[in-house]
Amino acid sequence: MDIVTFVKEMKERASRELLEVSGTGKLIEKTYTFKGSKADIMMIRGGAIEKAAITHMVLRGIKPPGTNEEIDGMVYQMEVFPENPYCPMGHFNTEWSMKGPGPYHMNLDLFPAVRIEEDLKAVKQKMDLVADQFGRNREKMREGLDTHYNMEHFPFPLATKVGCKLLKLKGEDLDLFISAYHAFFDAYLDILRKRKDSPFSEKDTRLKLERNGRWLEYITLKDRAIKMAQATGVPPEVLIALSYPPSAVF
Repeated sequence: MDIVTFVKEMKERASRELLEVSGTGKLIEKTYTFKGSKADIMMIRGGAIEKAAITHMVLRGIKPPGTNEEIDGMVYQMEVFPENPYCPMGHFNTEWSMKGPGPYHMNLDLFPAVRIEEDLKAVKQKMDLVADQFGRNREKMREGLDTHYNMEHFPFPLATKVGCKLLKLKGEDLDLFISAYHAFFDAYLDILRKRKDSPFSEKDTRLKLERNGRWLEYITLKDRAIKMAQATGVPPEVLIALSYPPSAVF
């Protein structure tokens, strides 16, 4: 499977299955064009999904700050904010150069509000199987997630280090890239289906809102990808749609 086919199939599957999990949610699709680039964003809201943003973005002629080189790149990203605090936020970030093949970059992890060790362990075990299949060191495959998704004033990192952090993958590593994504998404859907109807308290809701607040602090104050996107002309409405939480407290 090539990367274009992966994105096409994953967009269809993710939108369909997340909408199904939501129960009563609605799907809205929007396309934004800017400076020769384009962002297609599918948004699910309602029911068990407070907000899910599925973004496919093609960036052309982008000059990263501090360089004179123009690059063309593609981003396929999902941010899933479940209604129930017992369901963790799902973070799915992938990007690559369109000159190809690769390099491919991937950060996948869970950011819980209410931490359920049983669920985190199950996801980690499934990702360990992917590491074993492709001869990767289990711990090195997720090394750095906790420092990447953290800030000094946070009580603990957003990330749980159950997913993977795969950078600079080459064309021959595409099977690893796709297998890791599918395994993580499958495991995440299992959690959503299992926990979406769990009873929760006002205290649990507060934890969810605080988690969302830390995520918003991270993307607005630290995230280099968001800063680069702003500097290269990606419209604010695109960045808000693809990354902002639906609710938060500070």
